Amino acid sequence: MPIAAGSMNQQVQLLRRVAGAYQPLGPVQWGRLQFERAAIVSVVGVPLQGRGGRLTVRSCDLTRSLTTSDRLRLDGEEFAITIRKAEEVATDDVHLEIESAPTTALYANEMERRGEVVSLRRRKANSSPPTFDAQINVRAIVTGYAPSELVGGINQGDSRVILLAADVATGGFPVPFLTNNGLDVVWINGRQRTIKNVDDNTHRIAGVLLAYDCTVRG
Repeated sequence: MPIAAGSMNQQVQLLRRVAGAYQPLGPVQWGRLQFERAAIVSVVGVPLQGRGGRLTVRSCDLTRSLTTSDRLRLDGEEFAITIRKAEEVATDDVHLEIESAPTTALYANEMERRGEVVSLRRRKANSSPPTFDAQINVRAIVTGYAPSELVGGINQGDSRVILLAADVATGGFPVPFLTNNGLDVVWINGRQRTIKNVDDNTHRIAGVLLAYDCTVRG
């Protein structure tokens, strides 16, 4: 049954992907978020701490057209629609199960919560002592590899470094990374590690590059 109008006290902007990017879908709607809870959003083994719940919005042509490929913006945060429950009759409210969408803000919050700041540098070729053409600080999550992950050129002792793409762009570090000549390195806790491989596709979501997934050695 429909919820009383007075309880619909939160503004909701619906979003639909158009030409590779999420764009506003129609005017702002009014809704109510219930059963709010913590939610873990996992992207290729990288857990991101977000939130979820059930959002109720008024039934109309726009809200009845929503699918799990759409998103919405609530309280300044983007959410993915995980379940859209069909209304019993056309006049019923529309109930949506939602959780935090993987965005730059969600990645940045996770790196602030449990990550660290590393120094990303590009060495000048043949310089001795080493000098650097570029040097910036980047928020990152640094982990090791499980034994089962030691495949495809990953060796024991290598580390996985998830670099926040927004920091790389803001700092003006030149991309693509150089992985064949040992010139691109990261300093982690005072130790220089050489970047051996960079994956810039896995964390590219809805056309937005959120993080670089790097293998480092040394």
